[in-house]
Amino acid sequence: MTKNLLKQMMVKEEPKPKKKESDFKLDGLVEKINTGYTIKNEPKHQTKKTFAPSTLAYNHGECPRYWYLAFSGVTFEDNSDAFGVANRTNGTYGHKRIQDALINSGIAKIFQEEDKETGKLKNTTELKISNENPPIFGYGDGILNWNDEEVILEIKTVPNEGFEYRKNTGKAKKDHIFQTLIYMKILGYKRGIILYENKNNHALLPILIEVDDYYREYINNAFDWMKTVRASWMKNELPIKNYRSNSKICKGCPIQKACEEAGAGVVKIASLEELRETM
Repeated sequence: MTKNLLKQMMVKEEPKPKKKESDFKLDGLVEKINTGYTIKNEPKHQTKKTFAPSTLAYNHGECPRYWYLAFSGVTFEDNSDAFGVANRTNGTYGHKRIQDALINSGIAKIFQEEDKETGKLKNTTELKISNENPPIFGYGDGILNWNDEEVILEIKTVPNEGFEYRKNTGKAKKDHIFQTLIYMKILGYKRGIILYENKNNHALLPILIEVDDYYREYINNAFDWMKTVRASWMKNELPIKNYRSNSKICKGCPIQKACEEAGAGVVKIASLEELRETM
């Protein structure tokens, strides 16, 4: 055994100094920040004037009773948690960033809207889309000029897992297709593009939507359904409940309390049929 090795073995390791515990506590900081996301989630009395494509495509949007009460005017409650609000806000920022890129690329039709902060006009790809009968109003994300044709564009930001699934299958989500088909029917377009963005790395994936016999029949039936629901409201005939109160549709509904207090209903209207996944 060498002297150097023996010396090393005899040297005692100095104990590592313990980190002094600070009296400046961070307990509750995250919870406090999260209240900033949800502080505006106060119940609000609202009266809907039109069907909204983005709502029709999700859960309670398929319920005729929801629309009847929304047209009548009720209190809406936003039960979103901090994560849900942050996720929505992130999607809004993502839309704006992609729309700016579309304008700069020169492939998007440009519209003008008033800037809420400055009051001045600014360029945007977003457009108002409305229909009279049934009454529908929504915002399309853009119109692209591609392959010498105008196509409606819908932008959706999704987590990496969802993005990779769309990429591997080449299929858009059914509710996204439904929303796009409504805009295509109103504007008279035969093609649309759903542009997915990966939230993790901002990769883009365009999926083409083309009107075929099934899509045409489905969207025509959806418009007839909306006319039936609107007619029940005009005749003051409240639809009967189609779901139990503990169902997924009811649990996520922003007017669940108002629905429970509205009474049994007098007319039976089937829920909006779900879009079928095509090959």
